[in-house]
Amino acid sequence: MKLQLALLALAGMPLEGQPVVVYRGVLNAASLTPPGLPNGGIARGSVFSVFGTGLGPAVGATVSAFPLGPQFEGVSVSVAQGGISVSAIPIFVSAGQINAIMPSNTPLGTASLRVTYNGRTSLGVAVEVAENGPGIFAVSSGGFGPGVVQNFVSEGVQPVNSLGASAARGQVITIWATGLGRAPFPDNEAPTARDLEVPVTVTIGERDAVRLYAGRSPCCAGVDQIVVRVPADAPLGCYVPLRIKSGSGVSNTVTMAIGERSGEGCVDNFNPFSNLLRNTRRQGMIWLDRTLGYLDGFVPTTEQNTTESLRAYFWERPASVFAYDPLFSYPPPGSCVVHQTSGNVFRGAPLRGMMAAGAAIDVGGAVRVDTPFAGSTEAGRIDQPAVGYAGVIGSLRANDGVGGLRLDFPNTVTVSYGTVEVKPNATNLFAWSGRAQLDRIRRSVTTRIAFTPNDFGAVSLLSLVGYSGLQDATTAVVCVAGPGVDTFVLSPELMANLPETPERPDGSLAMLGLGVAPLERAVAFSGSGVERGLLLFTQWQTRTVVLQ
Repeated sequence: MKLQLALLALAGMPLEGQPVVVYRGVLNAASLTPPGLPNGGIARGSVFSVFGTGLGPAVGATVSAFPLGPQFEGVSVSVAQGGISVSAIPIFVSAGQINAIMPSNTPLGTASLRVTYNGRTSLGVAVEVAENGPGIFAVSSGGFGPGVVQNFVSEGVQPVNSLGASAARGQVITIWATGLGRAPFPDNEAPTARDLEVPVTVTIGERDAVRLYAGRSPCCAGVDQIVVRVPADAPLGCYVPLRIKSGSGVSNTVTMAIGERSGEGCVDNFNPFSNLLRNTRRQGMIWLDRTLGYLDGFVPTTEQNTTESLRAYFWERPASVFAYDPLFSYPPPGSCVVHQTSGNVFRGAPLRGMMAAGAAIDVGGAVRVDTPFAGSTEAGRIDQPAVGYAGVIGSLRANDGVGGLRLDFPNTVTVSYGTVEVKPNATNLFAWSGRAQLDRIRRSVTTRIAFTPNDFGAVSLLSLVGYSGLQDATTAVVCVAGPGVDTFVLSPELMANLPETPERPDGSLAMLGLGVAPLERAVAFSGSGVERGLLLFTQWQTRTVVLQ
């Protein structure tokens, strides 16, 4: 019996030298969306990536001529479902990563993928094959931040869109993507420039762009080009959101820069953090937040609490025309950006694009908060979601063990680190009369969320975050409204990639929050190793919701 159990255990273990595909390691090559999220499938005819060990040769190799074959450098990839097996087309192979084309005749639904290298085959891993699954390539190669977008000036002049080379309203741009859908010609042959027979729409800053072409790029199998004209009413800014819908699939969100004139640097007048990111090498960002929380999901009774918290990050960031930070690169007012990442952001998982630990500046053991009426406290150093300083510094609930530190008069508070002392701005909270009733959101219909702004000089923020316990992945929607605006509008396309929240406790959680952020009144500081920093005080109201 013991021998039988041992043999069964060995049967499930990879042999030495056998290729190994990592768990959840098959992703859209452009978006890298975590599998299991609504846009995490692999479209027919698209380029996808396989991550693992022992997948191919130690030195990476890329195909260089058509027609493409089912095997390259000893590597082949099979996709099987219901007795039907097809061969994916490898176009790049290495020990840790394979890029391949999903054949247009692959059966739809859940399939089993295996990698074979030099006669050794991996265990099968699940992959969801979709009809459409667009993903936009990003300069980061990680599916976030500035997208791979070219500004059309002339046939011979098409610079990559960047913070230093923005597009203008009405200008033609080319977006590089994959996953629009099947092509009407063999996947292994040189692509022909022709529109695909699938409805494709492009939104730029929540405005519909005029589509001029949507099909394969003649350069590369499986790679799509979408040519559009920037809407005449597109918002100006450095991080204007861009997304594609193909069939029923909605892509990842990337950003692009739009300015008054083509080729010039972009401007974010409403957001001083934008200039800080781009123009300061050793930079600091400090947030003081007051949050009025409302929790009525998976708890015996409704819980309400007010918490005061601090987050502080200090980075040495190299200068770049593609500078981006998911926490501070806000979209222009009237638009929304969508983040997706593996893990649970409610428990410290970082958003994609957050700075690496090696870029963090150590400004001491803690950041201190002193109030004239409620005492003092400190926020210590943390490792997640990024290396910095953070903590809840005050709470109305005694069982939090935090105490009663209050920020009732924020402009009398002093925040300090090292030898630096700075006082935050003040702001007025808003009224959200419909918060208690908004317990569920249907992703398939337009949702309007009204509130009453009491600080007419500040922008308002919306945050809708959904975590799937089953898929261990998070989608976060962040919207910005201009001063005086009293309604957020969430379209089905904007919410399409939020995971459903089961109405039973499985570890999933969705949270909706509205905040007031007087960005233009952020307080500048410097010193103790920081060339320039900004301190901002914001106020939030949040509640749990069910995503249907």
